[in-house]
Amino acid sequence: MATPVPYVLIVGILELCAFTYASPSATLNIRRNSSAIAVLFFFFFFAFRGFIFSDWITYYDFFQKCDWSDLFGYKLGSVVQMEPGFVMLNLICKFIIKDYFFLQFVICLIDTVLLLRFFRGRIDNLPLALLLYFVFGGLTMSINLLRNSIAAMLFLNAIDFLRDRRPIPYFAICLLALSFHSSSVLFFPLYFFLNRRFNKWIFLAVFVVCNIVFLFHIPVVVSLLGMLGIDEQFSDKVKAYTEVMDKSSVLSIGYLERLFTFALAFYFYDKILAMKKENAIFMNSLLIYFIFTFFFSQFQVMSERLGTLFIFSYWIMWAYYIKCFERVNNKNLFIYFIAFYSLVKTWSMTRLPSMEYDNLLFGIKSYQERLFIFFSTFDDL
Repeated sequence: MATPVPYVLIVGILELCAFTYASPSATLNIRRNSSAIAVLFFFFFFAFRGFIFSDWITYYDFFQKCDWSDLFGYKLGSVVQMEPGFVMLNLICKFIIKDYFFLQFVICLIDTVLLLRFFRGRIDNLPLALLLYFVFGGLTMSINLLRNSIAAMLFLNAIDFLRDRRPIPYFAICLLALSFHSSSVLFFPLYFFLNRRFNKWIFLAVFVVCNIVFLFHIPVVVSLLGMLGIDEQFSDKVKAYTEVMDKSSVLSIGYLERLFTFALAFYFYDKILAMKKENAIFMNSLLIYFIFTFFFSQFQVMSERLGTLFIFSYWIMWAYYIKCFERVNNKNLFIYFIAFYSLVKTWSMTRLPSMEYDNLLFGIKSYQERLFIFFSTFDDL
C-alpha cells in the first residue's frame, strides 16, 4: 500500500494558501504571493512526477515507438491508434528531447496554462480553485488522462465563445480538442443548448431518473447497444463489465458526494444562475456529468472518462456554493467541511501501490519497477 502523504501534503499547501488568500487582513501582495505559491507547488507536483497510476504504460510505449506514419490513417473512435494532435505533440517533444518525462512536462505546462486561463475571472481565490480541481477529478485527469486532459482544457477555453455565441472560434477549438481525444465529439452539439436556462424542476426530474437507473441497475446502455445490433463478442464484454459493476456497492462515498453536490445545486439553483449569465453553462454541465456517471455506471471506464469531460462543473459550482451561504457561520462551516473532506478524500483515493508518488528531482522508481508494481497489484484497482 502506497503512502498518501505527498498527495495530502499538496492538498494541505493549497488549503493554507486558500485560507491566506481569503483572510480579511490579506493585502493584494499577500493574495498574489499566495496564488503564486499555490501554482508553483501545483505545477511542481504534476510536471516532475514519475511513473504513477496506470495509463503511463500505454503513453510511454507509444512515445518510444511513434513516428510520422502514425499521423495518417487514424479512424475516429479507434482504440488502437492515437489521435493526430496527440501524435504531433509526441513527435515534436521527441524531436526536442527524446525523453518521455519531457512529454509529461509539456502536457502539464499546457494543461496548467489553459486551466489558469479558464479560472481567471471565474474564481478569485486561485488556490481554492486549484484545490477543487485537485480533489474533484483533476488529480486523475492530470496523472492518468493525458489526451483527455488537453481536450478538456481546450474545451474550457472555448466556453467564452459558447457564452458569447461565436460559433467559428468555438467549433475551431473543439476541432482542435478532437485531434487530441475522440470523445471531444461530444462538445460540438453543446453549442446549441448548453447556455440555455432550464426549469429547476426539469433539473430535478432528470437527476431522479439517473438515480433510478443507477440504484436499480437498469441496463439502459446495454439495451441500446443490443437494439443497435452489437456483435456477440462485444456483447460478452458488455455483460462482463455489467457483472463487475453489479457486484459493487452503489452507496459509496462517491455516490453520497454526488447527492450532496446535487442537493446544493438544486437548493441554490436560482441564486447561482442569477450571479452570472454563463452559470447556466456550468449548471447544465453538472447535469450532463450526472447523466454520464449514472447511465454509464455499468461501464466503469466509460463512465469515468465521459464524466471527466464535464467534471469542471464541480470546480465552479463548489466555489459558488461558498458565495451562496449568507450567514457567516454557515459559510465558515462549509469552508471547513471542504478543507476536511479534501484531506480525507485525497488520503482514501491515493493508497493504491500504483499511486505511490515519486518525483524526478528526488529520484524515481524505474520503468521496470513500476511496471512490476502495477501488474502485481492490478486486482487492487
